[in-house]
Amino acid sequence: TELWQTEQPNLSVSLVAVDEAHCISEWGHDFRPSYRTIKQDFGELPDQTRWMACTATATPEVRNDLLKVLQFKNPEVVTSGFSRENLHWWVTQTENKSKVIQKSVKKASAMGSGIIYSSTRRKCENLAKQFTAQGIGCKAYHAGLANKERDEVQLAWLQGDTPVVAATNAFGMGIDKPDCRFVIHETIPFSLEAYYQEAGRAGRDGK
Repeated sequence: TELWQTEQPNLSVSLVAVDEAHCISEWGHDFRPSYRTIKQDFGELPDQTRWMACTATATPEVRNDLLKVLQFKNPEVVTSGFSRENLHWWVTQTENKSKVIQKSVKKASAMGSGIIYSSTRRKCENLAKQFTAQGIGCKAYHAGLANKERDEVQLAWLQGDTPVVAATNAFGMGIDKPDCRFVIHETIPFSLEAYYQEAGRAGRDGK
């Protein structure tokens, strides 16, 4: 928006596309107040400018909220089901979480790269050390790392140099790695939408 406000006389904008649009909604799992001013920030655009909002996790409540905030007039709403036929979902009840996770990662990492989500930075660091010691390349990703370190971990994972990332929910927004084969939640996400968004990073290639 800063670019638009300083350079608008020199720009010809025919389409504004808002990705990860659930961030607009206070009912979404990743609410960001600054997103709610997008429409006002681009208020000087001509009426013929087209607008589009995209998200993979919009509940009816979130959808209604973002349409209201974006002030869309007679919008065409395109929705599809939440089912992903190539994904298998399950919950494991156990008294020995660590042992089950070790077994699961060992088995799953043989098929390709993956993500382990945990709620704390310390746990992510411990998981990364644990699996690296077992011969499974794993790095931690969380908000406590410097931007450069986070970028390096993300790039190494995307390129396949680091098969597994142990991460907090700071990892994943906008990430599209088609051949991610598994996502494990070491701790429960704080909402069903967050779980679906994070687990849905597996199998983007349809496999």
